[in-house]
Amino acid sequence: MSELKEVFAAYKKLSFTDRIVFYTTLSNTVNVHEDNLQDFLIETRIADGNTCIYCEGSHVVKNGKRKDGIQRFLCRDCKKSFIPSSCSVTSGTRKNLSVWAQYLKCMSDKKTLKETAEECSISVTTAFYWRHKILDALQEVTDRVCLDGTVEADETFFNVSYKGNHKNSRQFIMPRKAHKRGNDIHSKGLSSEKVCVPCSVDVEGIAFAKPVKLGKVSTECLIDVFSGIVSPSAVLCTDNEKAYRLLARNKAIRLIQTDTNKRITIVNGTTYGIQRINSYHSSLKSFIDRFHGVSTKHLEHYIIWNNLITNTKRSKTENISLMFVQIMSRRLTVHNNDISARPPLSFVT
Repeated sequence: MSELKEVFAAYKKLSFTDRIVFYTTLSNTVNVHEDNLQDFLIETRIADGNTCIYCEGSHVVKNGKRKDGIQRFLCRDCKKSFIPSSCSVTSGTRKNLSVWAQYLKCMSDKKTLKETAEECSISVTTAFYWRHKILDALQEVTDRVCLDGTVEADETFFNVSYKGNHKNSRQFIMPRKAHKRGNDIHSKGLSSEKVCVPCSVDVEGIAFAKPVKLGKVSTECLIDVFSGIVSPSAVLCTDNEKAYRLLARNKAIRLIQTDTNKRITIVNGTTYGIQRINSYHSSLKSFIDRFHGVSTKHLEHYIIWNNLITNTKRSKTENISLMFVQIMSRRLTVHNNDISARPPLSFVT
């Protein structure tokens, strides 16, 4: 019995994320299709009803139930009242968590806003804001990616889009004339009307990509993107872009460069190439094209979405469980106005 007490005591000291990892390891999966997910949230986020979501104090008591039957809690330390889903991207929405679970299923199926709104019985506007709240919470998953082994890297480009930034806004000034069809870029080649997105993918299919600047890639932006993402023990395989040589020298990474459509064989018999990253570019652009014009301010979110559900060996059920666990474990509250007020370019130009 003393050993069990030690386990319970250690469990209560875990962070929100670690509790959920521990819980899901024991139960093998999270059934996000249940109508009532309160037991799961209490078990993972409140640690048997003894831990405050806000201050992590241990003097927590039950504080009645809401009209919809959801249990309320009160922290004696910080005097705040909360429910199991407080201080998360789902808080303040007044929708059952089963609706969020259904929404995640729609995201896994790559459904549009209109299709998602109809299936979840919410408005298209609500569907838009939910999408970006969820992707905000999933940002941490991407930031923890580490690519090792043979890593292929190359950059791709998207047209700059100011969609969603209104010309009558006091904060936003349109830097150019509007494009009537969205794709009629007037400058040939790599210009300031193209967003550079360095991408990398390893042999397991794990991918990382991020918009960094307008125009041609630079060594500085490559170092900024791939620092901490590509392991020092990895073998980096790229095309003949000079910036990658400086990156490899700066980070002491072994570099192999080859022509775009050519594979080369090293002396020890290992074959390297960049076909995998070219395939990733194709799948990423197909995913982005599905949504008929993604604003540059939200481009990174859609890349995260693509990487989570497209370039993975996990099943659809595992993907939904992973996304649900992540959005509920993050202490993150995002307001609709925060999403609308984001700058048109998320990177420094």
